[in-house]
Amino acid sequence: MKRTFQTLVIGASLAVGVSAIASNPAQATTFSFNNTNEINTYTGGSNGQFIKSDTTAAVKALTDKDASSNVELWYSSENPTANVGFTATKGQYSATVSSVTADDWNSFGSQWLGDLLSTYTPFQSVWNNFSADSKSLVTSYFPSLGMGDPNIGGFQFGKNGGVEIQLVGHLDVKNKLATTISLKVNDTWNSIKSQFPQQTTLPTLSQVGSLIPQLQAQLDAIPGQITTAQTNLNTVNGNITTAQTNLNAVNAQIATLEAQRSATSNTTLKQTLTTQINGLNSTKTQLTTTLNTLNNTKTQLTTAINTLNTAKTQLPGQISKLTSFKDVLSLEAALNAYQGQIGASEIAKVVTGGKTYYAYSFNSTASGITASDDGVSYSAIYNWQTPGYVSSTSVPEPSVVLGMLGIAGIVATQRKLKKVSG
Repeated sequence: MKRTFQTLVIGASLAVGVSAIASNPAQATTFSFNNTNEINTYTGGSNGQFIKSDTTAAVKALTDKDASSNVELWYSSENPTANVGFTATKGQYSATVSSVTADDWNSFGSQWLGDLLSTYTPFQSVWNNFSADSKSLVTSYFPSLGMGDPNIGGFQFGKNGGVEIQLVGHLDVKNKLATTISLKVNDTWNSIKSQFPQQTTLPTLSQVGSLIPQLQAQLDAIPGQITTAQTNLNTVNGNITTAQTNLNAVNAQIATLEAQRSATSNTTLKQTLTTQINGLNSTKTQLTTTLNTLNNTKTQLTTAINTLNTAKTQLPGQISKLTSFKDVLSLEAALNAYQGQIGASEIAKVVTGGKTYYAYSFNSTASGITASDDGVSYSAIYNWQTPGYVSSTSVPEPSVVLGMLGIAGIVATQRKLKKVSG
């Protein structure tokens, strides 16, 4: 009878524990991918394998607690043209994580730049000296930095639907950034070099620095040059008017004398009139030559004034473009001179709870491994969380607590029964 009672009590305790666990099952996170052709999974460690377009492998990499195993979103290039990634769902919570496009950069680029400059302050002073056009030019480089195809090493929901992501990347991206800036320096020069035929090769920072004040001096001198040319043109126009008036008078005199010569039969008078007409024709020739010279001068002055006005219009743009180019060269020089590491993660777009975030970090942790294909990638881990994130593992789940209570009940009951049976 005692053993039967003991069995019943233990059975009841087990029923309470199992019932508590069953009524509070742990919810699993499910994943769906919107373009498996752009998903590439790395199985982890320094000897890992790459598995393309495999969602099972991708889910394992996202949830295996091994940050070195990861899923690259948009692996065909470093400059995504679409938001490719996955949607994670756990109960009532949902989050979409995807690659970052040029349009996305337009939304968060200034935020990312501000965080970068506040992290690496030596570049702040360089940036502060940039013109507005230079800042706009450098900002346009962001989409081509190759940071929008993130490698996600881990994903999990926290309490109340918060999200934590591990981004797998490079411990130091200085060389990568320097290469990008160098390419942009060449592209920028190629786009403007036709305006500077006097410079046949890629100019140095020093050369650009001396060329800008030269162009500015030319621009500053143009108003005075236009005024002088216009004054000379006005004088020439006056001289043309005078010469033309004199020529018209000479032509009239010649016409009168020729009429008189035709009307007279007096040989002596005809000879006198002919001599006068020949003298006037000589004056006419001189006046005509003078007019031609004055008209040529007028054309030259008009052309010079038009050229100066064109330069007056074009030089400000050339100076602005050259100033922006100089700023980019300054950024390149500062980047090459920087002695420390530059840790910057790739970037993921995260949409959850009706809000859009861009997951990135400048604070890295060495991963202890590098990728098996290039021996360089995956050397760093960057953690990112939504604001107010609270880990779901900080307090045991209710089902676990109740299960433990059930087990504790069994132990306590066994002890009591032993005393009774004793």
